[in-house]
Amino acid sequence: MIKKRLVGLLSHAKKYIVYNILWQWIALLAQIAAVWTIAGLLESLIFGEVSENGIFRTIPVLVICVAVRFVCERMAARASYQASVDVKKILRQKIYGKMLRLGPSYREKVSTSEVMQVSTEGVEQLETYFGKYLPQLFYSLLAPVTLFAVLCRINLKASVILLICVPLIPLSIVAVQKIAKRLLNKYWSIYTGLGDSFLENLQGLTTLKIYQADEQKAREMDQEAQHFRNITMKVLTMQLNSTSVMDHPSGQ
Repeated sequence: MIKKRLVGLLSHAKKYIVYNILWQWIALLAQIAAVWTIAGLLESLIFGEVSENGIFRTIPVLVICVAVRFVCERMAARASYQASVDVKKILRQKIYGKMLRLGPSYREKVSTSEVMQVSTEGVEQLETYFGKYLPQLFYSLLAPVTLFAVLCRINLKASVILLICVPLIPLSIVAVQKIAKRLLNKYWSIYTGLGDSFLENLQGLTTLKIYQADEQKAREMDQEAQHFRNITMKVLTMQLNSTSVMDHPSGQ
């Protein structure tokens, strides 16, 4: 889940990840304050103890909480951007430098299409890893502890039950990840294979034209592309299911 070598390679992003977590935590505190204020007002309404002064005190508190949450979300998004802004540049420079050091012999270890795919789509995914995944991972550990500290003063038993149920979320995520890993390995294999096939046919296009084999290769590529579309739809379905599993417990 946490790649130490990767984090060490891009250590400059650590402080922005911390900033992101901090802003999300402050936004959570503002949301808790807003809910606490609304709950107090509803309690007063139920017991007939509400007054105009109480209502007028509630409105400014809610406005402040909404403003704080808005600012924190903007700052968290900015920190997320700053955490990932140099990822693509640094990693692509390192990939290019490695290719220069290996020279033409790099083909003995990795295909050209795979290098292109790693330096494009692979790097884009790492941008999401640093900008979204790592901050959200640590925030998901901090938020339940914060909620427990607040709710234990109201009902200790319910707070303990909620805290015990928190590990069910990462366990469900791990279960989904195991299924996703097998599917993604298959997807990546087909993806790189399709890239190799396309690059090979493109390089030999003149030869295929001479021997009038271009139409046959085009049909073969159509079949490979259709197979890739099928596996892509399976991956998208899996990602949708993963989102449902992770968001549903969080919403509750």
